[in-house]
Amino acid sequence: PKQWSDTSVASSGFTFNTKDLDFGQPSVRKKIYKAYVSYQGDGSTVTCTYAINGDTDTVANFYKSGATGATTGATSSTTPFHSSTVGTDDWVLAELKPAASINSVYSFQLRFGGTAPADFKINDISIVYRLKHVK
Repeated sequence: PKQWSDTSVASSGFTFNTKDLDFGQPSVRKKIYKAYVSYQGDGSTVTCTYAINGDTDTVANFYKSGATGATTGATSSTTPFHSSTVGTDDWVLAELKPAASINSVYSFQLRFGGTAPADFKINDISIVYRLKHVK
């Protein structure tokens, strides 16, 4: 039998995807404005992209986050977390703004991967969205 070990280790090539989120309204179109990811540790080599409508092979990027966690609104990147030691011992709330508008979608998925140092942890994920009117 396998035994769980909660000792953190660095991981290269890891993949973590959220479920395909429809926010309880699968048949209603949505507009996704941004996602917030609360994390701790060096996230500079962790990738974070998104997929829409259940598409598992097409992903898109977010803009990079600044030292405060706020979006820079520039530099579309697969590694949107700030590329320095910000967050190595503090929790950082990264504001992830999509590089392209996400409008009239039915579902949304966040996809994490890349290389995660042993100190990297995700605490919370929030998504800002609006339901579109049913026509």
